[in-house]
Amino acid sequence: SSGINAEYGGARSQSARTYLERHKDNFKDVEDLGELVAHALRALRDCLPNDSELTTKNVSVGYVGTEVPFTMKDDDEVAEYLKMIEEEKVAVPATGEEETMETQ
Repeated sequence: SSGINAEYGGARSQSARTYLERHKDNFKDVEDLGELVAHALRALRDCLPNDSELTTKNVSVGYVGTEVPFTMKDDDEVAEYLKMIEEEKVAVPATGEEETMETQ
C-alpha cells in the first residue's frame, strides 16, 4: 500500500494545514508527480503575506518515494511547477490567521 505524507510547519502554517487536510483524500489517487507538487505549492502559497509570491528564487521542491531517491529541484527546475499554479486564484486566509482582510 502506498501513501502520501505532507508536512507543514512554521508561524503561518495554519493555511497550509487547512489546505492539505481539505484535499488529502485526493492525493491517494494521484499518480502524476507534478500534480502532487502543485498541491504542495498551493498550500505554501496560501501561507504567504499578501504582498509576497512564490518564485524560483524562494522555492525549492524536494520529493522522495519508495522507488524514487530523494530529489531536490531548485531555481529554473521549479519554474515548471510554479507555472502550473500561476493563474489560479489565491485562497483567502483561514480564520485565526495573523493577517485580516479590511472592508470599507
